[in-house]
Amino acid sequence: MSRTILDMSISLDGFIAGPHETVDHGLGDGGQRLHDWGMPRDANGAYLEGGLGDVDAEMMAAYESVGASVCGRGTVDPAGGWGGEAYGGPPVFIYARRPPAPGDLRWPKFTYVQTIEEAIGAAKEAAGDADVVVQGAGTGQAALTAGLLDEIQLHVVPLLLRDGRRLFDPPGGAPIDLDLVQVRQGVALHLRYAVPRTERAA
Repeated sequence: MSRTILDMSISLDGFIAGPHETVDHGLGDGGQRLHDWGMPRDANGAYLEGGLGDVDAEMMAAYESVGASVCGRGTVDPAGGWGGEAYGGPPVFIYARRPPAPGDLRWPKFTYVQTIEEAIGAAKEAAGDADVVVQGAGTGQAALTAGLLDEIQLHVVPLLLRDGRRLFDPPGGAPIDLDLVQVRQGVALHLRYAVPRTERAA
């Protein structure tokens, strides 16, 4: 059965990007280190083939097998659209409240939509029985508020960034008790939580 999962790498102190983010420096200062558990690099910053431990490799394989993804412009634009490949191929539904520029439409796997409900609905239809992954702070918060998340999966990296962008800012709303589903230890600590049905849309 298809699940809608917010999937994020995060520092031990709760940041998903370092300070001084720009479109050309999308993860901020030090933020790229949050993803080294699944995309290791050499001393010059070039990505290495292989080199992952069993647990981290399994987590990356599960991530790459999703049927569709949902994210916002804050994720897509700094990444340069991943050259149109988007994690190796699944369709991407971009939650964007302003219309895309003509150049944004050059990649056929990308679809721009203006509501989170439309984005996730279209992603689930495209994914079929496969999971839908949600990424980004704003998009993740919007999906959680709308009751559209089944699970939250965090890859907690043993790093204190000390500053940057947090996943669940701004604060507000009633507390939500999550149900721990899975814990796996690799370079990162991989935590998966189920969102209670009372927090999901009917």
